[in-house]
Amino acid sequence: MKKTIIAAAIAAVSLAPVAALAQAAPAPAAAASAAPTVGAKVFDAEGGEVGTVESVQGDVVTVSTGTARAGLPTSAFVTREKGLTIGMNKAQLEAAVNGAKAENTAAKDAAIVADAPIKSSDGVVIGTVSKVEGDNVTVALSNGSAAALKKSYIGIGTDGSLALGMTAADFAKATQAAGSAQASTDAGAAASGTAAASDTTGQ
Repeated sequence: MKKTIIAAAIAAVSLAPVAALAQAAPAPAAAASAAPTVGAKVFDAEGGEVGTVESVQGDVVTVSTGTARAGLPTSAFVTREKGLTIGMNKAQLEAAVNGAKAENTAAKDAAIVADAPIKSSDGVVIGTVSKVEGDNVTVALSNGSAAALKKSYIGIGTDGSLALGMTAADFAKATQAAGSAQASTDAGAAASGTAAASDTTGQ
């Protein structure tokens, strides 16, 4: 018997920003260099609001427009009258993000094939693809169990391999929590709200 774990907790852990937008428009000229900070508003060259800085990791600044998230290099920002400014307006940034997502989705769909390894965000192979059915991917884990994941939980790592947006340790915790939640459900208790799991036989 193998346990099929549906680790819903993984859904809450997103991958790193879609991609640092290499084609992001250069920052407007005649302005001071900027040091983006979390929570700062971001504007376009005309002073229109683009979004908010969500995180800063090294030279990558994640900007959220409310409907899209983009990782931009710090060099894309300058400081002007209103504050942090980039060379794209909100619509342009969202279009760039959507284009990057479409490109990433096509690459991901092509990479999700039987026996393809899936790594954690810290480079540990957690298992291999065993079956793909629509948006559902069954992953044979190294511990002998099988994880049922949505395609949206999987991304393309920096090395081009399939990857999850969480470390191997966090993935192990999530699947353990999911297993505990199912055991509790089977016992007639309320399932944990942070993860869900289902046990199946004959897999």
